[in-house]
Amino acid sequence: MSDMTSGSVPEGEGRASTEIAPAAPAVPAPVQESQTPVSADMVQAVTRIDRSIKERRDSDTILMNYWLYFFLVSWVTFGIYALVLFFKRITRIDGFSERKRSYYEALIDWTERYSQQQGKEDEVHHMLGDMRSEIQAAYNGNLRKINAGLSFLLTIVTLGIYGLYVLYRMNRYWWDAMVVEQEFDDKLSQVWSKLGLMRYPVSFTLDQAKRRGYALYLILSIVTFGIWGIVWDYKIHTDPDNLYKEFHSIEDTVLHTVRAH
Repeated sequence: MSDMTSGSVPEGEGRASTEIAPAAPAVPAPVQESQTPVSADMVQAVTRIDRSIKERRDSDTILMNYWLYFFLVSWVTFGIYALVLFFKRITRIDGFSERKRSYYEALIDWTERYSQQQGKEDEVHHMLGDMRSEIQAAYNGNLRKINAGLSFLLTIVTLGIYGLYVLYRMNRYWWDAMVVEQEFDDKLSQVWSKLGLMRYPVSFTLDQAKRRGYALYLILSIVTFGIWGIVWDYKIHTDPDNLYKEFHSIEDTVLHTVRAH
């Protein structure tokens, strides 16, 4: 003890002071932003949108090549396949109508519930109500089901007269479907812009070639002794083939936006 120099620190005490570090101040845990819980109604609406889009694998179909049918299959089957094609075309139209109506209604329901969650229901309530009314009017009017079986039966009973009405419906169906899609997308873009869901609008371009005058085409078919009728039949057969891509592109964009919110 006597050998210690004044002011020196004992060896044991020096090690203790270097080994014990001062306690670090407690760092508060980061506060996570509270997220609005997703309601069961929102989940159900998203599921309905997703299901209606996936159903296009069955409804949005491309039929047999028209010229293969016209020059080969119709002759081999003695015209029987023309009847099969009659059913296929109408079934395709009815299936598309059912799918799209479900898609529109589910999308309106989802948007309505989202606006409620964001406290902006009053801003878009009337617009959504108008959209819902217009969709119901369209699918109870020009876009209502044609029904292949009933149409075939009525065509026979009326000695072909009802068949002219069916031809009228098929001739204008895809044009009417495009008009409904364009108007719906324009109004949906306005609503979603108010809700902050999208920056740029969703737009659908009309194919003017699908706008055909029924009376004119019918007269041309008679005047040309059926030759123009073949051209007309080809157009009706292939109408949706180059439209599906446009419809599907819009649907994919909408579904991506819905899933992101």
